[in-house]
Amino acid sequence: MTKKQYCEQNNVEMDRVFDMVFGEGGGILPTASAFTGYIAEIKEDCLVCTNEKLGVFNKEIPFSSFQRAEFGIGSGNLWLQCVVDGKPFVFCSPRKCWKSDAGKLLIEKIGEKTEILSMKEYKQFTGKLFFIYMFK
Repeated sequence: MTKKQYCEQNNVEMDRVFDMVFGEGGGILPTASAFTGYIAEIKEDCLVCTNEKLGVFNKEIPFSSFQRAEFGIGSGNLWLQCVVDGKPFVFCSPRKCWKSDAGKLLIEKIGEKTEILSMKEYKQFTGKLFFIYMFK
């Protein structure tokens, strides 16, 4: 299922849906491989994750369960490394997703519950001089 299909089926605006590639999750979300894609709907109080291929529909992760968050760059991707209910929850997304309204909303919602460390990484990854930064 694409993000557009998800929005149409669930009557959700595109600026409330975020494509994420899940890297590590301590059992919070199921994975098929090291990097599993999820469509994440950003609600007022939680992130709702769906992966149709894995049969995961509407798995809620409350923003109140985020205890730590920090940006980092690895393998040319921007990763958000979080601790959720004491477990690791790590994901990345393409640059255009981080720059989107949905990406900004996700950062805002997590930031309301815990400080997001290394925002400098986010700003450099999404900024105008991105290519210079990546090749340092």
